[in-house]
Amino acid sequence: MLAKPIVRWLLPFVVVGGSYAGYAAIAATAPEKESTKETITEPTVRASSLFPTDHKVVITSHGELVPFEKTHLSAQVSGEVISWHPNFVTGGIVKRGEVLFTIESDNYEAAVLQAEAGLASARASLIEEQAKAEVAKRQAKKLSDKQVTDLYLRKPQVLSAQAQVKSAQAALKRANRGLEDCR
Repeated sequence: MLAKPIVRWLLPFVVVGGSYAGYAAIAATAPEKESTKETITEPTVRASSLFPTDHKVVITSHGELVPFEKTHLSAQVSGEVISWHPNFVTGGIVKRGEVLFTIESDNYEAAVLQAEAGLASARASLIEEQAKAEVAKRQAKKLSDKQVTDLYLRKPQVLSAQAQVKSAQAALKRANRGLEDCR
Protein backbone atom coordinates (compact mmCIF):
# COMPACT_ATOMS: atom_id res chain seq x y z
CA MET A 1 0.00 0.00 0.00
CA LEU A 2 2.82 2.22 0.61
CA ALA A 3 4.03 1.77 -2.96
CA LYS A 4 0.97 3.47 -4.49
CA PRO A 5 1.45 6.83 -2.76
CA ILE A 6 5.15 6.87 -3.63
CA VAL A 7 4.34 6.15 -7.31
CA ARG A 8 1.75 8.92 -7.26
CA TRP A 9 4.31 11.39 -6.00
CA LEU A 10 7.19 10.14 -8.04
CA LEU A 11 5.41 9.86 -11.43
CA PRO A 12 5.18 13.65 -12.09
CA PHE A 13 8.89 14.08 -11.39
CA VAL A 14 9.72 11.22 -13.75
CA VAL A 15 7.58 12.80 -16.54
CA VAL A 16 9.16 16.24 -16.05
CA GLY A 17 12.67 14.76 -15.94
CA GLY A 18 12.06 12.70 -19.11
CA SER A 19 10.73 15.74 -20.93
CA TYR A 20 13.82 17.72 -20.01
CA ALA A 21 16.11 14.93 -21.15
CA GLY A 22 14.27 14.78 -24.54
CA TYR A 23 14.59 18.54 -24.98
CA ALA A 24 18.30 18.45 -24.17
CA ALA A 25 18.85 15.65 -26.73
CA ILE A 26 17.00 17.56 -29.48
CA ALA A 27 18.81 20.82 -28.69
CA ALA A 28 22.20 19.10 -28.80
CA THR A 29 21.59 17.55 -32.24
CA ALA A 30 19.99 20.65 -33.82
CA PRO A 31 22.06 22.55 -36.43
CA GLU A 32 23.58 25.79 -35.25
CA LYS A 33 21.88 29.05 -36.17
CA GLU A 34 23.65 31.16 -38.70
CA SER A 35 24.54 34.48 -37.28
CA THR A 36 22.80 37.35 -39.09
CA LYS A 37 24.42 40.69 -39.27
CA GLU A 38 22.22 43.74 -39.07
CA THR A 39 22.21 45.64 -42.33
CA ILE A 40 21.68 49.38 -42.42
CA THR A 41 18.73 50.25 -44.66
CA GLU A 42 19.02 54.02 -44.64
CA PRO A 43 18.64 55.55 -48.11
CA THR A 44 21.43 57.65 -49.52
CA VAL A 45 20.26 61.16 -50.31
CA ARG A 46 21.78 63.62 -52.71
CA ALA A 47 20.65 67.26 -52.60
CA SER A 48 20.65 69.48 -55.67
CA SER A 49 19.33 72.92 -56.54
CA LEU A 50 16.30 73.23 -58.83
CA PHE A 51 16.01 75.75 -61.63
CA PRO A 52 12.91 76.33 -63.83
CA THR A 53 13.34 75.19 -67.42
CA ASP A 54 11.13 74.61 -70.44
CA HIS A 55 10.71 70.98 -71.21
CA LYS A 56 8.73 69.52 -74.08
CA VAL A 57 6.97 66.30 -73.15
CA VAL A 58 6.28 63.89 -76.00
CA ILE A 59 3.76 61.18 -75.33
CA THR A 60 3.27 58.41 -77.84
CA SER A 61 -0.08 56.72 -77.53
CA HIS A 62 -2.91 55.15 -79.45
CA GLY A 63 -6.52 56.22 -79.21
CA GLU A 64 -9.34 58.13 -80.79
CA LEU A 65 -9.62 61.90 -80.58
CA VAL A 66 -13.17 63.11 -80.06
CA PRO A 67 -14.02 66.82 -80.30
CA PHE A 68 -15.43 68.55 -77.24
CA GLU A 69 -18.12 70.21 -79.34
CA LYS A 70 -19.60 69.32 -82.70
CA THR A 71 -21.39 71.72 -85.00
CA HIS A 72 -23.75 70.89 -87.83
CA LEU A 73 -23.63 73.52 -90.55
CA SER A 74 -26.13 73.91 -93.38
CA ALA A 75 -27.29 76.77 -95.55
CA GLN A 76 -30.87 77.97 -95.29
CA VAL A 77 -31.02 78.48 -99.06
CA SER A 78 -29.61 76.47 -101.92
CA GLY A 79 -27.29 77.70 -104.62
CA GLU A 80 -23.69 77.94 -105.71
CA VAL A 81 -21.21 79.07 -103.05
CA ILE A 82 -19.27 81.99 -104.54
CA SER A 83 -17.11 82.92 -101.52
CA TRP A 84 -16.32 81.76 -98.00
CA HIS A 85 -14.59 83.12 -94.91
CA PRO A 86 -10.77 82.73 -95.03
CA ASN A 87 -10.70 81.20 -91.52
CA PHE A 88 -13.31 78.59 -92.44
CA VAL A 89 -10.82 75.71 -92.44
CA THR A 90 -10.18 72.77 -90.12
CA GLY A 91 -9.15 74.21 -86.76
CA GLY A 92 -9.90 77.79 -87.86
CA ILE A 93 -11.58 80.24 -85.50
CA VAL A 94 -14.56 82.25 -86.70
CA LYS A 95 -16.33 84.77 -84.49
CA ARG A 96 -20.07 84.76 -83.94
CA GLY A 97 -21.97 86.74 -86.55
CA GLU A 98 -19.29 86.57 -89.25
CA VAL A 99 -20.42 85.49 -92.72
CA LEU A 100 -19.11 82.01 -93.50
CA PHE A 101 -20.43 81.60 -97.05
CA THR A 102 -21.91 83.79 -99.73
CA ILE A 103 -24.32 82.05 -102.08
CA GLU A 104 -25.03 83.31 -105.59
CA SER A 105 -28.04 85.61 -105.22
CA ASP A 106 -29.21 86.16 -108.84
CA ASN A 107 -32.12 83.72 -108.53
CA TYR A 108 -33.18 85.22 -105.20
CA GLU A 109 -33.03 88.79 -106.55
CA ALA A 110 -35.27 87.66 -109.42
CA ALA A 111 -37.65 86.06 -106.90
CA VAL A 112 -37.87 89.39 -105.02
CA LEU A 113 -38.71 91.20 -108.27
CA GLN A 114 -41.39 88.60 -109.09
CA ALA A 115 -42.86 88.92 -105.60
CA GLU A 116 -42.92 92.72 -105.90
CA ALA A 117 -44.70 92.41 -109.26
CA GLY A 118 -47.18 89.94 -107.76
CA LEU A 119 -47.89 92.34 -104.89
CA ALA A 120 -48.43 95.24 -107.32
CA SER A 121 -50.81 93.08 -109.38
CA ALA A 122 -52.74 92.00 -106.27
CA ARG A 123 -53.06 95.62 -105.11
CA ALA A 124 -54.33 96.63 -108.57
CA SER A 125 -56.92 93.83 -108.44
CA LEU A 126 -58.00 94.99 -104.98
CA ILE A 127 -58.43 98.59 -106.20
CA GLU A 128 -60.42 97.33 -109.18
CA GLU A 129 -62.70 95.19 -106.99
CA GLN A 130 -63.21 98.04 -104.53
CA ALA A 131 -64.22 100.31 -107.43
CA LYS A 132 -66.64 97.68 -108.77
CA ALA A 133 -68.07 97.28 -105.26
CA GLU A 134 -68.59 101.06 -105.01
CA VAL A 135 -70.43 101.06 -108.36
CA ALA A 136 -72.57 98.14 -107.21
CA LYS A 137 -73.35 99.98 -103.96
CA ARG A 138 -74.55 103.06 -105.88
CA GLN A 139 -76.68 100.91 -108.17
CA ALA A 140 -78.09 99.03 -105.18
CA LYS A 141 -79.64 102.24 -103.86
CA LYS A 142 -82.04 102.11 -106.83
CA LEU A 143 -83.10 98.52 -106.08
CA SER A 144 -85.15 97.07 -103.25
CA ASP A 145 -83.39 95.56 -100.23
CA LYS A 146 -84.50 92.04 -101.19
CA GLN A 147 -82.67 92.15 -104.50
CA VAL A 148 -79.39 93.40 -103.00
CA THR A 149 -77.11 90.58 -101.78
CA ASP A 150 -73.48 90.44 -100.67
CA LEU A 151 -72.65 88.86 -104.00
CA TYR A 152 -74.30 91.77 -105.82
CA LEU A 153 -72.28 94.22 -103.69
CA ARG A 154 -69.12 92.22 -104.62
CA LYS A 155 -68.11 91.67 -100.99
CA PRO A 156 -66.66 88.16 -101.62
CA GLN A 157 -64.59 89.48 -104.53
CA VAL A 158 -63.21 92.32 -102.38
CA LEU A 159 -62.32 89.84 -99.58
CA SER A 160 -60.61 87.58 -102.12
CA ALA A 161 -58.60 90.51 -103.51
CA GLN A 162 -57.56 91.49 -99.95
CA ALA A 163 -56.43 87.91 -99.31
CA GLN A 164 -54.40 87.96 -102.55
CA VAL A 165 -52.66 91.16 -101.37
CA LYS A 166 -51.76 89.51 -98.03
CA SER A 167 -50.51 86.41 -99.85
CA ALA A 168 -48.38 88.55 -102.19
CA GLN A 169 -46.95 90.43 -99.17
CA ALA A 170 -46.00 87.10 -97.56
CA ALA A 171 -44.37 85.93 -100.81
CA LEU A 172 -42.36 89.18 -100.95
CA LYS A 173 -41.27 88.70 -97.34
CA ARG A 174 -40.15 85.11 -98.09
CA ALA A 175 -38.25 86.26 -101.18
CA ASN A 176 -36.48 89.02 -99.22
CA ARG A 177 -35.52 86.53 -96.49
CA GLY A 178 -34.12 84.15 -99.13
CA LEU A 179 -32.08 87.02 -100.57
CA GLU A 180 -30.75 87.93 -97.09
CA ASP A 181 -29.85 84.28 -96.40
CA CYS A 182 -27.53 84.30 -99.43
CA ARG A 183 -25.09 86.36 -97.35
